[in-house]
Amino acid sequence: MLFDFLSPPTNNGDLGTLGHYRVISELGRGGMGYVFQALDTKLKRSVALKVMNQKVASSRNSQKRFVREARAMAALHHDNVVTIFEVGKSDDTPFMTMEMLKGQTLEQRNESGDPLNYQQIIDYARQIATGLAFAHEKGIIHRDIKPANIWIEEGTDRIKILDFGLALASTPLDQLSGKLTVIGTPGYLSPEQARSEPLDDRCDLYSLGAVLYELCTGSIPVLAKSIPGQLVSIIAKRAKPINQLNSEIPKELCELVHQLLRKEPRSRPKSAISFCEQLDQVEMACDAESGIAIAINNLQKGLSDIAQKKGPVK
Repeated sequence: MLFDFLSPPTNNGDLGTLGHYRVISELGRGGMGYVFQALDTKLKRSVALKVMNQKVASSRNSQKRFVREARAMAALHHDNVVTIFEVGKSDDTPFMTMEMLKGQTLEQRNESGDPLNYQQIIDYARQIATGLAFAHEKGIIHRDIKPANIWIEEGTDRIKILDFGLALASTPLDQLSGKLTVIGTPGYLSPEQARSEPLDDRCDLYSLGAVLYELCTGSIPVLAKSIPGQLVSIIAKRAKPINQLNSEIPKELCELVHQLLRKEPRSRPKSAISFCEQLDQVEMACDAESGIAIAINNLQKGLSDIAQKKGPVK
């Protein structure tokens, strides 16, 4: 059997079963486990089924932490956090089921190469921060905010934050011991994560800053050729100013993103809620600046049209 943690399928074409779930197809996999499309045979609904891989699940502490913290996440109900239906174990295999989403991850959106304007970046920033604020108020830190863990719903552009439970099942440095091709680059880790220090919710704000920096510039804030070099860069190297890489991003938004990326947590916004309040002010400033620019352009165009109608002076 391809997935030895699954029981034999009950329907032709299925991959197998896990508890009362028919596992229909694989949707993806990562350093922590697998994601399947499944059918809940009790409630007759399609779900996304996440299963811990056997290597991670072999650690009794990882299993307990996964189940305990994922159950806490399941109690969160917010428009910007994916809805978790069930968390449990089947034959010693930890799993969680969640709503089946349509759309794409922010990582996939970034790969399309289409740049976002500042209004879209601010909208995504507000939605991500609002979801984080809700989780932080419940005492839950994500610790792995990155484009692959941010979902954009098809048709609505609503953001859903993914993978709280999987992220909390291990530390970031545990994940870095895997292959880069599996876990992606560690460019979204906060300096305190790179230093393996105790974390609070401001580590998520740094990671949000790295995500927004990439939306603004097309690249992550700091990058090295090796994992040790990357960790040193996160701790010591400052990101290149956004406006040097993309002059289309308003100054006020650049400054706020760079505030998120400050090396010491105390120098960042004090909370996700505080960040949202600052973002509101930045949005008003950006809109005012944009309105002035449009008015100037219209005035210049109007003067040019008048001059053309009058013709050359004789």
